[in-house]
Amino acid sequence: MSISTALDFSHTYRDGVLVLELKGAVDSALALETVIELSVKSAAKDIVVVISDVDYINSAGFSALIRMADAIDQQNKNIYLVGLQSKVHVVFDSIGAHSMFNVLPTLDAAFAAIKAHP
Repeated sequence: MSISTALDFSHTYRDGVLVLELKGAVDSALALETVIELSVKSAAKDIVVVISDVDYINSAGFSALIRMADAIDQQNKNIYLVGLQSKVHVVFDSIGAHSMFNVLPTLDAAFAAIKAHP
């Protein structure tokens, strides 16, 4: 039997960038639907997703992240993932996800990358 915590998120705007903070588990294909909708409707060109408080992600959750990245890309926006926990980082490395996402260690690193590529 597996135990998962519900996904929760908050969002803020910083210097015109949408910052989404996810908490809990990304463990279903529909886990990010509200986050995707907010990202697509936002006027922000750059979206930073802080996942340092995501303690679990499975294949369905990873699929939801890919759908999110695709939806954002279709809007000609940029997505940055920051704060991967070591166990989530291992999953990203093993499936080559770094080539699909802008993965950075910190929020400050994401803002530096955004400023470097206006």
